[in-house]
Amino acid sequence: MRSRALRSNPVLAAGAAAVLSVSLVACSSSGGSAKPSGSGSAASPTSVADLAAKARTEKGLVIYGNAPSAYLKPVIAAFEKAHPGIKATETDLTDNQVFSKYEAEAAQGARTADLVMASAPASWVQAVQNGVTANVTPTGLADFPADTNQGNGVYVMSPEPILTTYNPKLLSGSEVPTTYTQLAANTKANPGKYKLVSYPIDNPLAYATVYGLIHILGPDKVWSFFDAVASQTKTYSEGLDGLQQLIQGGASVGYITSGLAQGVIKQYKGLASYEFMKDATPLIPRAIAVTAKASSPASAQLFLDFLFSKPGQDALCAGGFEASMNNYTPANGCTASLTNLKSQVPANTVYTVPINQDVLDQQAAITKRWNQAFGR
Repeated sequence: MRSRALRSNPVLAAGAAAVLSVSLVACSSSGGSAKPSGSGSAASPTSVADLAAKARTEKGLVIYGNAPSAYLKPVIAAFEKAHPGIKATETDLTDNQVFSKYEAEAAQGARTADLVMASAPASWVQAVQNGVTANVTPTGLADFPADTNQGNGVYVMSPEPILTTYNPKLLSGSEVPTTYTQLAANTKANPGKYKLVSYPIDNPLAYATVYGLIHILGPDKVWSFFDAVASQTKTYSEGLDGLQQLIQGGASVGYITSGLAQGVIKQYKGLASYEFMKDATPLIPRAIAVTAKASSPASAQLFLDFLFSKPGQDALCAGGFEASMNNYTPANGCTASLTNLKSQVPANTVYTVPINQDVLDQQAAITKRWNQAFGR
């Protein structure tokens, strides 16, 4: 599972489907992220001219990713404009499918992905251990937070802040929770008004979020929150199902929502809106890596170089991804950036969930405690 990309739905417009796929459930870490898994040293960056010359001998760029196509399309278009002659295609998969499909094809010697993209930190740890990634370095990293480089050739393409969505027809003013503490208190005080939706813990985005919340708030506060809201929460494996509950009035709040939603949800004014929680904002790394068995490694590295450049950041932000370049100022007026986030939440409440062994090691215990809260 993942913060699943929504497919076309006759009830919702295509744009809504793209946005809401990641709803309701991926700045540098002010609290300090744990060290990334592995310690492999990446190779020195290769010049654009050399890469471009080599890319001309390759046969296109293949990406396996968890990014909804509607979001990645403007990024690919901008890349292809910057590098004419390179055709990039993405296969939209779940987090787990990204890695399993690549590993199965690579083992058979078949043409497979040149780049993999996913938002599941624990799965990334296993992918590195399985030899999925190539240890290459994009240019431009000096202009990004240190935790952009997670080691072993894995880079945070988009550190996506977790949001809380709500139905503005059901909640207004002070009724809209701006902290997890407030959401828990409001739910206990008025359970009839606070019907909630979220993702189950086996969704990678949900698990990573809980891990991040524990780092920021501490386990006692986090489990007190879930104990308070569990009985009022319906969980949905597909974001569209939870969103429909919200916009149709079956729920007033959706917590654990991917930051991708902030780019487009504003167009649904009156049906859904969002808030950043002021007491804790985990950043979920939508990470990317060149694969060890890439058939087009030069094209793949050019794509990485593009992402970590100003034009690449503008394309990401325009597509709804979180731009993370230090002191980033958008060229297109978009607001999905760490620069904008810093103006809305206290610095000490932001934490980038790392791609390291501890995230994998804690998964069983955190899952067990979440299941206890939800009676599962």
